[in-house]
Order: sequence, then C-alpha cells, then structure tokens
Amino acid sequence: MSQTPPEQPSEVSGIFKHIHNFGSASESIFRRVYKGLNRRQELEREVKRRQLMLDMKMVQTENLRVEYDNIRRKHRERGSEIERLYAVLGSLDEGIIMQDPNGQVTMMNEAAERVLGGKKSFWSSPLGTLFNRYNDVVETTSELMPLGESEELALNNRLVKAQIVAIGDEDNQRMGTIIILKDVTHDALSERLKDGFVTHISHELKTPMTVIKLASELLSAAPEDAPVNRKMLEKLVSNVDVLDRLVLELLDISEMTAGTFDVLREPVLIEDMIWGVANGIMPEIKDRDIDLFIMTRDIANLHVEGDDKRLQWALGHLIRNGAVYSEVGGYVTLSVGIEELDSQPYVTIKVRDGGVGITDKDLPHIFERFYRGDARTTEGKKLDPRGLGQGLFVAKTISEVHDGFLSVHTKVGVGSEFTMGLPLVQEPALPESTD
Repeated sequence: MSQTPPEQPSEVSGIFKHIHNFGSASESIFRRVYKGLNRRQELEREVKRRQLMLDMKMVQTENLRVEYDNIRRKHRERGSEIERLYAVLGSLDEGIIMQDPNGQVTMMNEAAERVLGGKKSFWSSPLGTLFNRYNDVVETTSELMPLGESEELALNNRLVKAQIVAIGDEDNQRMGTIIILKDVTHDALSERLKDGFVTHISHELKTPMTVIKLASELLSAAPEDAPVNRKMLEKLVSNVDVLDRLVLELLDISEMTAGTFDVLREPVLIEDMIWGVANGIMPEIKDRDIDLFIMTRDIANLHVEGDDKRLQWALGHLIRNGAVYSEVGGYVTLSVGIEELDSQPYVTIKVRDGGVGITDKDLPHIFERFYRGDARTTEGKKLDPRGLGQGLFVAKTISEVHDGFLSVHTKVGVGSEFTMGLPLVQEPALPESTD
C-alpha cells in the first residue's frame, strides 16, 4: 500500500504554486537542481580526466577528441539548465537557501541575502544550526519532507519564519536540503498594533474623559444662583477639545491610509500658526518640566497655503515628541527659516530637542502608522510615553499633502532635529505709485 505524503506547511506549499510547473509534473524544480548539480560534477570530473589524457598524449585519436568535445558540450548544457533553474528560484519573494548533503550552501537567492544581510552571515546566524539539527536524517518519506516545524527567528533586525525541507530522490534518499525564509516582520508588527491599539486608545481617552466627568459633576452640583466656576468650564472645554482632536485625527488617519486624505487650501500666516501651537501646548510642556524656546526673526509676513488646523496638529506632534523623549529638565527649541530647494523657496520649521535620540533600529520605522520604538536614556531606562505612536506619521503625511516634506537628523544620547518644509507663498508685489 502506498504511503500518503504528509501535508506540507504553508511556507512549503506556497512557493511551489509559483514554480512547480516549470518542469514535469512529477519532478520538482529542487530535485532537478540537485540532479543537475550532481550530473554537472560528474561531467566536470570526466572533462578533467579526458583533458589530462589529451595533455599527456596517452592516447591521441580522433575518437577521443570527439568524445571530449561531446562531454564539454553536455557540461555546458547542464550548466545552462541549472542557471535557468536558479533564475526561477531567484525571482521568488521567499528566501531560498540550498545545501548539499554535507551542508555546504550551493545556492542562495536575493531574497535570502536581503534577509540575512549577505551570504557571509549565514553560518553566524541561527540558520546555520538548522542543518546540523537534522544532519542524521538520510531517508525521506516524500520528495519534499519538512524537517520539524517552522520557526520564527530574529535575523538582521527582522522577524523571519524559517522552514527546513529535505529533498528526496526516487529511492527516498536525501539528496539535499532547502531552507525557506519568509519575512513576517510586518505581520508581527500588525499583530502587535492590534493588541496594543485598544490599550493605548483607552489611555488616551481616559484622562480627558475623567476630567470632563468630574467637571460636569461639579458644575451640575453647584446651586443655580452660584457664580460660574470659570476654572471648571475652562477645564471642561479644554478636554473636550482634546477628545475632538483625537477623534478627528483618527478619522484623518483612516483617510491617509486609504489615500483619500485632503486639506483646505487657505492662506496661513506662519507666525500665527506657530504661536497658536506654542500657547496651546505650553501647559503640557511645563508639566513635563521641559523648557520650550521659540526663535523667530523676520517672519511677520511669511505665509503658506494650506489647512491651519492640521498644520498646527503636525507641528504640535513634533514639539510634543521632542518633549516626551527628553528627560526631566530638558529642552525643545523651535526655529523658522527660508531655504531654496530645486528653485522653490520653502519655509522650514525646525524642532530640536536634547533628548535620547533615535536608534538605527527604530529610525527606518518612525514615520510608520502607530509605530512605537524602544527609546532609552543613557542609563538604559526605557521611556514609554502615552500615545498611539501616530504623531510622526500624521506630521509627515500632513507635510507632504501640503507639497512639503518632513526630515530628521538624530544621534543617540544627543537628541533629534525634525525639519518641516512648506512651500512659501510669495507676497504679491505692491502696485507702483502714480504720484
């Protein structure tokens, strides 16, 4: 009775739907590669033997010359077929690493090299131990036999799922090994975001909701003829504004993600926009014992075209970001200038802090939606500020939808500087006097 091959993991079956029909239906591309490699090695040895016979003039016949030429031609054809098979494997999104029966790497496609950071990193990575773990397996139950379960490994600042598979010949003898790699960093991040989103949004909502509830209860309990408690009213209005901003930003983020986000196009005075942000955020900054320095000069008439409310949100996120990633007693500075890029003048707003800086690991991801990095002080203390991690994503998207940009320069332990650039609207020329 024939034995039914075990069901293959998704990592294995997924890649074969792309390449299984490259050859015959009964022979996988991997078996063909290993057979081709073995046959090419045999032909190489035969070519060398015949060449040696000719060189030593042990036999000098026309038949030997013809046989030698035929073997060389077969060797070239075999090499050409292997190169074509390698090209198919190289086009896959999954990483493929092939090893011979002794564990020597015979092929590694570009996707695998990107995950590892280069071929030289293979043996120093956790992948280097996978082959040795199953080195004693010499017989297979099928042409493609997974060895163990797939594993999630940290490779080159990525999270990778790795599955090792034995390749069997027609006699069910192991003829080689492949390791299939799938980068699941984004999937893992998405899961983490799903798990943490409810927690973070609850924290964001809890404080203003608590204040609103308390202020409402105090105002409701006051006698009708009592004077208006303006302090409670101000707290009530302020925290309602916080909730309003949060809800609108979440709606904006959904539009940004869907590619449908748009803004108003109205004249915005830079000086008014900056001081509007500063006055609104100053109490929050002082509560953190952070100094905010604003350095402006000759900006009274500078203006851009855009959405004042959303530009204030973007700038507010940059200032708040600098404050929360600074230690107590730190500072945030804001300065304004004009720079010309590609013959276009830009208003540049620089927000600089003396905080912990951004690590090389986090830097490529800081503008991603809801990304929260691993920020630590010079003493190793982890900073875990409140928030959803949407601030820099929002700031960058708002800058770019205004035809501007947002860039960053940072150094761990020294601080960061974010530069928001917005196209400057030139003041119209005054009409000439007719006097």
